[in-house]
Parts: sequence; structure tokens; C-alpha cells
Amino acid sequence: MSSTGKDDQVRKIFVGGLDYDTVEATLEQYFGQWGPVSECTIKRFPDGKSRGFGFVTFGSLAAMENCFENQPHTIDGKGVDLRKAADSGPNSGSERSKVYDPEARELKKLFVGSLDYTTTEEELNEYFSKYGDVISVAISKYPDSGKSRGFAFVTFQSGASVDEVQQTRPHVMKGRKLETKRATPKHLVGKPESQVSTTKIFIGPPEVRAKGHSGLSEEITDEDLTEYFGQFGNLVKVQQMRWEDSGKKRGYGYIDFDDEDSVDKIVLLGVHIVKGVRLEAKKGLNKDQLKTKTGGGMNTGNRMGRMGSVGPVVNNMGGNMGGNMGGNMGGNMGGNMGGNMGGSMGGSMHNNMKAPGFGSFMPNRGESNMGNMMGQM
Repeated sequence: MSSTGKDDQVRKIFVGGLDYDTVEATLEQYFGQWGPVSECTIKRFPDGKSRGFGFVTFGSLAAMENCFENQPHTIDGKGVDLRKAADSGPNSGSERSKVYDPEARELKKLFVGSLDYTTTEEELNEYFSKYGDVISVAISKYPDSGKSRGFAFVTFQSGASVDEVQQTRPHVMKGRKLETKRATPKHLVGKPESQVSTTKIFIGPPEVRAKGHSGLSEEITDEDLTEYFGQFGNLVKVQQMRWEDSGKKRGYGYIDFDDEDSVDKIVLLGVHIVKGVRLEAKKGLNKDQLKTKTGGGMNTGNRMGRMGSVGPVVNNMGGNMGGNMGGNMGGNMGGNMGGNMGGSMGGSMHNNMKAPGFGSFMPNRGESNMGNMMGQM
């Protein structure tokens, strides 16, 4: 990059959360009050519609710094997020910490399941091309026989195509109702988010904290959350959790939608920025949903949700051990060993897991065979 290009990058800022009707002239007029503006650009879809973010390059560093010192900023009635473009590169932190981009790479790939085993990639390409330009189609096949495994991945040129596919469900090919879901990216492989469907999300501070504020603060209202997350689908309920004694926020909450796809899309993006605060989204899974997740090992959430029933199981195991061992080692010794060990282990584990703090809903982590399959293909 030339010295002039480097200077421009240093004086360039990212502007996120723009109203979709905001135009370049409005940006230039607004940011011009802090100094000369050399360039304004709003990123747009191929059809010309705004993508909700843009870039502004100031004529001097002093003007840019003056702008940052006068935050927060509101343009066309919407609070916007500002970041220095020089701090937004691939090495500046988690890629998922960026402001929502409807054309993010994660949002362009579709998982298609329940395929007829005779379906070809050409037929899939023809079917899904009516929703937008298709970059690639890949049917997963068994390595030994080359036969279809009954699912595929379709990658589109635009994330809007995946949105349209999901909005027009269900899809039918060769008499079979297809399962279409957003493909699981690598950062969700091995987590229940890749396998269990729900209409509820958990929102709270990111696991990996970056600089700046994170978690639901007192300044974030239900209306703020509704405005931001409403761009992903129809909200049914917003709930910010508070301490019973003080009434202050606990830093996390839940949002219910009317469609599972809205949740899938939000979780794919990971970290979201609302009023300058970073929030991480996970699927809010209850105990029943965790219990239905089988195969690939029991995840942490499953263990937490199900350990309450371990006591009786271990107790029975102890009794059986006692009875069986008693035949060879003596009834009394075997019975006492089994009964006491089972009762102690089972009772202790059962009682401990009744401790406060195990809520009905929880963000969770764990292993998932389906997630591995979908994320690695």
C-alpha cells in the first residue's frame, strides 16, 4: 500500500447500524461538522439497497479524533456504531465481533437434508438457482461406494438468497420434503447449537471479552433489543434478567422469535453490537431439548440438566453390585459394599445437583456429531 493509501486508512472510520434509507450525502453532511471529509461510501447490495454500514474518510486525523471524542452519534434517528477502519482488520480481534453484515460469509451457505439418493448436483443447482446465483453445490457421498449420503451444501453468491430459501419453506424435490438449514460454521462445531432447533436465544457478555463494554447494561432497553434483533425476524418476547433484591440487571437475557431460522441466523454471527455494547448470542435450550440431543457423547448442558436423576441410578448400581459380589464374597460384605457405595454416591450426586443456580434455560456447550458433520463438510 502506498503512503497515501496508508494515510487514508488511518483517517478512515467504519460506520455501522445505519438506517437503510441513509445516503452518502447525509453522511458527508453529518461528519463534516467535525472537519473536512474526503470520501463517504455506503456499502450496497447488487440491487442498490443499503447493507446498513459504510465508511467515511476524514481530511485530517484531528477531525477523525474530534468525531470519536463526541460520541454517541445518531444519524437519521438511529444510533450508529463507529470504529477506526485501521482497527478492523483480520488481526484486530475476533472476526465475529464485527457489526452485523447481511452478506457475511457464514450467511451464504445452506445445508440441504432428506435428499432422494438419486438427486444430482445439477438438479439441486437448477432448483435453487431460482433464489439467486449459486456458486457451488456439493452432495456428500460415501468414500467407498460414491453413493449419496442424502444431504448436500449449496453456497450462494448472496446471503439474501439463503434468506429467501428459508422464508419459502418447505421445499419438495422428487416427492420428498427437504430439510433446509443454515450450514454450521467451524466456530459452532461440537456445540448443541448445530443440532437442536429452538425459537429462543440467550444473550449475554461474550465468552472471550474484548475491549469495551459487554453484557446487557442498564442503558440497553427492551426497545433497543427489539429494534436491533428485529432485523432478523419477528420477536415474540424480550426478557432481561434482574436480581430480585436490587432490581439491577444481571447482564443477560432471552429473546423469543416466531421462527427457528431467525435464531439460527443470529447464532451463526456470534457476537452482536447493540448501542456500542458487545452481546454474544447462543441458543436458549431447556432441559427437555438437551435430553433429546443424543449421540456423539453427552455435553456439559446435558450433564447439568440430567444429573438430578443420577442418584437413583447409581444407587441401583450399588445394590446390584452388592448382590452379585455377595454370591462370591459373602452376602453381608457384598450387600454392604454395594448398598453403602451406591447410596452415598447416588445421594451425594443427586443432592448436589439440586443446588440453586440450575435454571430451566441455559446456554450450553458440548459435542455434536451432526454439528461436526455439518461444519466440516
